[in-house]
Amino acid sequence: MKNPFKKEDNTALIIAIAAGAALAGVTAYLFLTESGSEVISSIKHKFKDEAKDLASDIVSNKTGIKKKTVKKVADHIAE
Repeated sequence: MKNPFKKEDNTALIIAIAAGAALAGVTAYLFLTESGSEVISSIKHKFKDEAKDLASDIVSNKTGIKKKTVKKVADHIAE
């Protein structure tokens, strides 16, 4: 039989609720404010540059073509 006087540990639940509230606040800030949309645009731009850099590095290693040349082609294709 379960002891009705023993306290349960709800630490994980409290942490999950706090993390969810923080995530909801950050999401609301990013999507509902003007400066948040600028941050999203900046993140997209940085992510796109990093993806092109990674892809050109992989292609350069596999083909032996200079990374600079591959990146120029990737920039031209992406536009």
